[in-house]
Amino acid sequence: MANAANLQFYIQHRKEERYLEYKRSMVWTDDDTKVQIAKAMMAMSNLRNGGVIVVGMREIKRGVWEPEDMTHEQITSFTQDDIAQWVNDYAVPAVQFTVGPLLLDKKNFVIIQVREFDSVPTICRKPKTLRGRVVLKKGALYYRSNLKNESAPISSDQDMRELIELAVNNGVARRITHYRELGFVATFPAPQKDDAIKYEQEREGL
Repeated sequence: MANAANLQFYIQHRKEERYLEYKRSMVWTDDDTKVQIAKAMMAMSNLRNGGVIVVGMREIKRGVWEPEDMTHEQITSFTQDDIAQWVNDYAVPAVQFTVGPLLLDKKNFVIIQVREFDSVPTICRKPKTLRGRVVLKKGALYYRSNLKNESAPISSDQDMRELIELAVNNGVARRITHYRELGFVATFPAPQKDDAIKYEQEREGL
């Protein structure tokens, strides 16, 4: 998770990135808020190294954001337990994250830091309908593409290949750890997620 300096950077950057999404000041108990945050969290969890959602920003012109501030009621509505219960009722496997308030230059924000998935990508396991419209799609792999900073169902071959590669590397890293725990593979250096080729070479020699 990011340190205080990085958290300040996310606010001061004022421009969305693949790993960074801004949201207007809002209260968690609103259904629109829950859907927007859930979609962004599922998408961030499918990125290498995850991502960050900053609540309390407003878009002043296309692509340019500024701090908006949040009320006490809005800030305190974002709790770890409430968000986890709602989001992970739709996300499988469960999204791992931390949430907390941040005060910067006398303005208040909520920062949600989302971790990359452990071994398999995050999928939306059931639909959500709001005002007669499907806003979360069953079976969707939400993602943030290199082409557009938007949390949406994965739609390009390039993005799908990238996600598959990440899933394979994550799975291989876990298998390396397992074999090292059993003593079949050298315990040094520590496994990295990009050790897929090295692992396959070691496995062939077992």
